[in-house]
Amino acid sequence: MFRLIVDSTCDLPNEIMEKYGILMIPLHVILNGNDYKDKVEITTDEVFQAMRSGALPKTSQVNPSDVYQTFQVCCDRGEDFIYLAFSAALSGTYQLAETILLEFQSKYPDRNMQVIDSKSGSVAIGLIALQAAKMIEAGYGFDAVTRHISYLTEHIEHVFTIADIGWLVKGGRISKLQGMLGSLLDVRPILEVKNGLLHLSKKARGSQKALNFVSDTLADRIEGFPEQIIGIAHSDNLPGAEDLKNLLAEKLNTNNFIISKIGCVLGSHLGIGGLGLFFFNQKPTPYFYL
Repeated sequence: MFRLIVDSTCDLPNEIMEKYGILMIPLHVILNGNDYKDKVEITTDEVFQAMRSGALPKTSQVNPSDVYQTFQVCCDRGEDFIYLAFSAALSGTYQLAETILLEFQSKYPDRNMQVIDSKSGSVAIGLIALQAAKMIEAGYGFDAVTRHISYLTEHIEHVFTIADIGWLVKGGRISKLQGMLGSLLDVRPILEVKNGLLHLSKKARGSQKALNFVSDTLADRIEGFPEQIIGIAHSDNLPGAEDLKNLLAEKLNTNNFIISKIGCVLGSHLGIGGLGLFFFNQKPTPYFYL
């Protein structure tokens, strides 16, 4: 028996987390001078409400004590475990967990345990975690699941559109002048994740062009695997997520979607109103459906 662990940047619906017994380690959100455990002591709705009132949240990696505690729970239960961590290029969480893992490997040499850099965030981690959880359920061994997760991290795609370019200005990712011009022209940045890092890939004029671009990007890249589960994340923009789902359902003739609200950590950086698409660019073997 072994356990799958994720952190709070994994935007997998709670019912799936509970069904497969996936454990979660929280990152932290610093809001109005207070430090909160993401999804434990503060909700995404509370963060977005504060942002609408002018607050600019900050975020930080997991607390070492939470990593120790989670790993210890697994060891006390006699469980092997895999921790699928938030992208190492975006957070120190993976490196911290790797350091702590060395202590546990020394203390419990007979246990199988691994920390894997997801090179991902949000529902991308969720799609990888879902496949891993279903493999565990199907009886695959530790090494097979570990190898498969590593393969999936190399073939997961992220395509985001941001509703308000002002959040990139607040986060220091673009200049105030670029933000002002972008707002005047209704520019919607399109972001992708490459090697675990966020990259600005394109700018679209208006929300509809942005939706068309991200949906066309997905359609092009999953041409050989259109029936897969497609992840959609939104920053307090469920109507936009539904519009994107309907657009893709018609374009791809599928209705295989997971829609989830983006978590506090990524929502703090991407702002309100954004939408993200997550999918695999190759069909893995094995692959499990909902």
